[in-house]
Amino acid sequence: MRLYFKYLSIIFLLNLCFSSKITDKTENELKKYFPKNIAIDWSMYKIPKDVKKIIQTTVKQKFFRSEINLWTITDKDSLKYYAILDNVIGKTMPISFLCIFDNSGKVQHSSVIKYREPYGGEVGSRKWQDQFIAYTDSSSYKVGKDISGISGATLSVNSLTKGIHKLSILIHKIIKDDNEK
Repeated sequence: MRLYFKYLSIIFLLNLCFSSKITDKTENELKKYFPKNIAIDWSMYKIPKDVKKIIQTTVKQKFFRSEINLWTITDKDSLKYYAILDNVIGKTMPISFLCIFDNSGKVQHSSVIKYREPYGGEVGSRKWQDQFIAYTDSSSYKVGKDISGISGATLSVNSLTKGIHKLSILIHKIIKDDNEK
């Protein structure tokens, strides 16, 4: 039993180390995308269970965790954008990705923050990511028709596409919650 707690503690510490590198990389990506003097505020957003269930059923993909990293980006005290960092499973490993939405819920930018698989990293290319710009929750996310496939990255393409679709639905709840504050 003591060995179990030792391993659990090691995994927890490693998770903290890696997650801080991921959030640092994400914040650098945000600063690159928003080079002007703006305020970037981070928080952990707990996904309500009922909302989570509806989104997972709609998209046919589970959330990696029950909460997501959320940044609100403001310019002169006027809310402009929301950035969400989430994970999806590629073939066997998580893919950490960022989606930036405007305050109407349209995708403004998406980026792969950390790709851990040996193959399929092309999903992180700017050209592939840019096809999601202006997508919303009602856009068609059909791979092969509306979203380009990538030979050798089928699982990553499908997984990341579903992940962005999930966030495009969730963003409306986040915006609503933020407006109610």
